[in-house]
Amino acid sequence: MIKCTCYHSAPSQAITSWRDQITPEQDAKIREEFSSKKPLNEKPLALPENSGTSPAAPVKRKPIVIETGPVRPVHTGYARIDNAITDALKGKSQELKDNVYKIIRDDFLPHNVHGLEEADRLAQIGLGVEKAQYLADQFMDDKTKSSFMEAMRSIARIGTKGTRISDCEMDYNVKRIIQIDGAGYVHEDHSEEYLYAMEMKAPKEYETYKKLKETSGDTEAAFFMVRWAMKNLNLINGNRKNYKEKQEEQYEKLQKVELDQTFARTDTTSKESFLASIREKLQANKSLQIDLFLKQISNMTKTPGDYLFGRRQEFTARA
Repeated sequence: MIKCTCYHSAPSQAITSWRDQITPEQDAKIREEFSSKKPLNEKPLALPENSGTSPAAPVKRKPIVIETGPVRPVHTGYARIDNAITDALKGKSQELKDNVYKIIRDDFLPHNVHGLEEADRLAQIGLGVEKAQYLADQFMDDKTKSSFMEAMRSIARIGTKGTRISDCEMDYNVKRIIQIDGAGYVHEDHSEEYLYAMEMKAPKEYETYKKLKETSGDTEAAFFMVRWAMKNLNLINGNRKNYKEKQEEQYEKLQKVELDQTFARTDTTSKESFLASIREKLQANKSLQIDLFLKQISNMTKTPGDYLFGRRQEFTARA
């Protein structure tokens, strides 16, 4: 059992009733004085006779509609992965984009995993893959579906390989500085190529770079790297083939990461079948936090249409 220490687990302050805060003597005095007090308005509140005013008709209250803004796109910084998703969503509805990016943010790469055991976290990633497969089957053609699901599974594998940096926070192997053009496409950052060439061809300078990063911070280290790169373009160009091969090896290694199979092969033929299939698989895995996943199923059930997540919510006041 993970012992959570984040702000979600801070003990709530107990509420002490007003009666418990006074002494029996004070309570008796209040009761005695209450009976001797006269009401401020001794005349009952009523409409005067023959006022010509008829009782008002009962008010019909309309439901309150709350609509949140679109989900912000989520990127890993790896062009091959991010751009495949951008291509798949091009020309699609905003609702579909919201659903896809919500899966990436909440299921694959959540920063805060408060209350989740590792088994629950991995099962959540597996469920996210099945959600993505459902959306692909419902809203994409076969060609688009294939590249989209390869990219989504790659992000799921990145999430699977994530590490806990505290009881409730995760860190993933994603890039923090990402270059995105006006069309939403990610461009690879050249800094990794520079550092690879420096490490291979100029190990002393690479050690200097690492020391600068530790002692002076990222900015000073970045300036050192750029100055070195400008003076050693020939080294970088001559090392590019090896760098590309290393990238390919890393991608192939990522594809070998095993994904959780708790919700694998869920029925995606329709929304009703999809949710029923998830519920059935969940009941067969009693070791998970069933309530946590049932709540998700409930929220997906309430979402109108064929989408799994909606930005529009209605709240009706009770009489």
